[in-house]
Amino acid sequence: MTKVLPGVLAEIAEVAGETAALMIAAKHGGRRVYFPSVKSLHEGQWLLECVGAELARKICAHFEVDGRGQRIDIPLHVGGTYRQFVRSLAERVHALDREGKSSTEISQQLGLTQRTVHRHRARHGKPKNDKQGRLF
Repeated sequence: MTKVLPGVLAEIAEVAGETAALMIAAKHGGRRVYFPSVKSLHEGQWLLECVGAELARKICAHFEVDGRGQRIDIPLHVGGTYRQFVRSLAERVHALDREGKSSTEISQQLGLTQRTVHRHRARHGKPKNDKQGRLF
């Protein structure tokens, strides 16, 4: 993790990745939300829409107590606006890109899709230490 996240967000980041924690904070920061049990997780719930099924199951399993979900206060989004959040992610992708990490490694570390990493590269250019040269 590149930034220190407060309380519950740090727990979520350890379980499901920093991106999932920041997405939850961006959409639901400052509110008390319900994390259902894994068994009662179903389509249409806010967590599934926010982070996807796989990460939602991990988060619900982490917060489940005796097979039941619980309500948790989500701290306010630590990065300010949504644009700052997106900019922060772009900076992290670019930093890992400069280190020579592959799109697979970057996507796994930040909890993004490879497609997002490729879109970032297309918008901002590849780093100078790219191992593969240009064809044309």
